[in-house]
Amino acid sequence: MSMVERTKIVVNMSINIDTSPIATFHWNDAMGRRLRELREGINYSRRELSEKSGVSEAYIQQLESPHLYTGKSKKPKELTASRKILESLCSILDTSVAALIWDGEPGNLVIFSEKEKIAD
Repeated sequence: MSMVERTKIVVNMSINIDTSPIATFHWNDAMGRRLRELREGINYSRRELSEKSGVSEAYIQQLESPHLYTGKSKKPKELTASRKILESLCSILDTSVAALIWDGEPGNLVIFSEKEKIAD
């Protein structure tokens, strides 16, 4: 009779994504939440982030709450954000544009390796 032995392997991964060829990004609520969490994580108000990044406080508010500014009468269907604006914000927030727009959870990747074990 054969048995299967499972081995848990935890891999800590770092993914680098080159965003330089991209001029604008389609912006969504998840990205807005991440932006707000990063800003609040360093205890900055929108005004403080605006002053340090050079991005207007009103635009930061739009990025953090895109659902309030899109899809309504006389409003655009979607919000976009330029790479340059995001780079300015990310430099103050100590993160990358890729990390800001990435919808995956940071952390470890867990892989299970299976190998057949033959019982004696």
